[in-house]
Amino acid sequence: MPRWIVALAFAIAAVLVANGVGRLPLLQTLELKTYDARLRAVATGAGASPDIALVLIDDHSIRQLEPIVGRWPWPRLVHAVLVNYLARAKAKLVVYDVLFSEADRGRHDVLGTEWTGAESDEAFVDAVKAAGNVIFAAESSSEGTVNGGGEQQPPLTGIPSLSTRWPVADFAERRPLLVPPFPALAAAARGVGHARTALDLDGPLRRSVPFVQVGDVVVPSLAMTAALLASGTPPDRVAASRSQLRIGDVHVPWIEQVVPDYYGPAQTVWRPLVPYRGPTLKADGKPTFRSYSFQDLFLAEQQLLDNQTPHLDPKTFADQIVVVGVTAEGLRDLFTTPLGEGRMPGAEVHANVIDGLRSNHAIAPAAPAHALSLAVVPAVTVAAVGAAGAPWITAAAALAVAGAVVWYAVHALGQGVWVPLVVPMIAVALTFLSDLAWMYFVEGREKRRVKRLFSRYVSKDVYQQLIASPNEAALGGERREMSVLFSDMRGFTTLSESGEAEDLVRQLNQYFTRMVEVVFAHRGTIDKFVGDMVMALYGAPLDDPDHADHAVQTALSMVVELQRLNRVWAVEGRATLDIGIGINTGEMIAGNIGSDTIMSYTVIGDNVNLGARLESLNKDYGTRILISDATRRQLKGQYDLRPLGDVLVKGKTKPVQIFEVRA
Repeated sequence: MPRWIVALAFAIAAVLVANGVGRLPLLQTLELKTYDARLRAVATGAGASPDIALVLIDDHSIRQLEPIVGRWPWPRLVHAVLVNYLARAKAKLVVYDVLFSEADRGRHDVLGTEWTGAESDEAFVDAVKAAGNVIFAAESSSEGTVNGGGEQQPPLTGIPSLSTRWPVADFAERRPLLVPPFPALAAAARGVGHARTALDLDGPLRRSVPFVQVGDVVVPSLAMTAALLASGTPPDRVAASRSQLRIGDVHVPWIEQVVPDYYGPAQTVWRPLVPYRGPTLKADGKPTFRSYSFQDLFLAEQQLLDNQTPHLDPKTFADQIVVVGVTAEGLRDLFTTPLGEGRMPGAEVHANVIDGLRSNHAIAPAAPAHALSLAVVPAVTVAAVGAAGAPWITAAAALAVAGAVVWYAVHALGQGVWVPLVVPMIAVALTFLSDLAWMYFVEGREKRRVKRLFSRYVSKDVYQQLIASPNEAALGGERREMSVLFSDMRGFTTLSESGEAEDLVRQLNQYFTRMVEVVFAHRGTIDKFVGDMVMALYGAPLDDPDHADHAVQTALSMVVELQRLNRVWAVEGRATLDIGIGINTGEMIAGNIGSDTIMSYTVIGDNVNLGARLESLNKDYGTRILISDATRRQLKGQYDLRPLGDVLVKGKTKPVQIFEVRA
């Protein structure tokens, strides 16, 4: 099977497996964590609307106002002062993320005057009615609150923004109970929105809840109510589908989820991602949304009532959407967000949602085809490199592709698209590991077998050099200047006719084992064994400038090793043997010789034949080692050489000068 088909199959299988395991809860949580990291990279605070401001009931405000208005919770009169100040400032909307579900039944001493709870409530209601731009939060309770407290649903008629049934009932989350502000305050308000939050299972607040349904009434969220009223969008310009919510010209993509339902085991809900602009404080130390302490506005209103120049000019809030919320410790209106820089007040979360709704800034999940392509393309790319490259090249390609996918995922989120990251990373990793396993267990198995076989033919250093630089071998026929050695045992033919077969084979194996070790020790390559004859090459398949010396040194060592074997065989009562060696040097043709199915690496040529002839001449001259004059001229070392004159060998028309090499 072609390698590229195997690689492509691995890539496709990796994508399928990655998409399957990507549905596991653990990996979905990991995907959310990568989303958080990407959001921190792109949500730097840039682009936040300058028309949204925060007024926070912080620890400083509670401490500073306690001598004046008493301990928290404050009399409603205190909030009336803030509403009057913002009305004076001509703020566009005041979004109050504080619950006022019950009337005040206490008595309060504020600025030296005693107020009953009813009087304090009345002052607050009058201020809200006069301002005409205040939106309040309503508590959207859980099933446990209803069953545990035995509470009944308060009437929702006559409350602004709840009087009309919004045309999104099929996509609103069903809730058992909505507790609006106390009736007089609810009637005086410009609108009421639910304050339900939706935390993911791992903790952070990533999504908003645009609408809830209580009975047959659809209630927009506090932020949604503010955005609708600020833009003047009527109910008939609000629509929804399974992929998005449309508010006039603004499209809000949302994600379908299955969550527990108080009517049954689960309900399907649609929740958009909160398009966070940035952390509470940006890198330069400035807030993403302008933020003010409640007590500063309270004291500024007192200064105005006393005809003093206020330390905070009301014009600061002209035509602004002002979100009032709580950040004081212990009041439990702080949330973990994907931005991971501490806990964010609920008022700031609302500000981010309002900003997104007004500016059409949203985060959309990638379309299925887009998400699939982000897994397929990287996996196929790694597979293509793996089909053509070495493992380290494939590993580098996998790292490069993974880096490119991460960069793209971050860039896409900056453009408002959440593409999956975990599934593509798994697909890339599985593709690389599959390719690596194939190369090792399938292709590598054959290579390891060839290496094991080849290591038996060449010396260790030649073998290692070939493995490190295989191109140096230049396999395939080529002319090379090299040396060839032929060695033959003397007396083995006679011995084989009289000895036991097993003993002969054992003795022959001992002989060959020692001779091969000697050849390898001098950078030789075993070409073949023919009976009791050994043929060795020097200078192939790798170049060896000292091939003649190595061949002669091999011959001398062979004689020494045979003498050692003879001493052992004599002790064992076996016959001793002699040896004849012929060496020639010259140009030969080295390469793979044979057929398409069976071949061997060997050398051919006239100079090869001459080496074999010299080995046979040892019988005529009573010598052990004969070399040609061509070999002698190539020698660099000092040897005991005895010239034997010229000889005319079979196949040669000219005499050849030969020399004996003596130990």
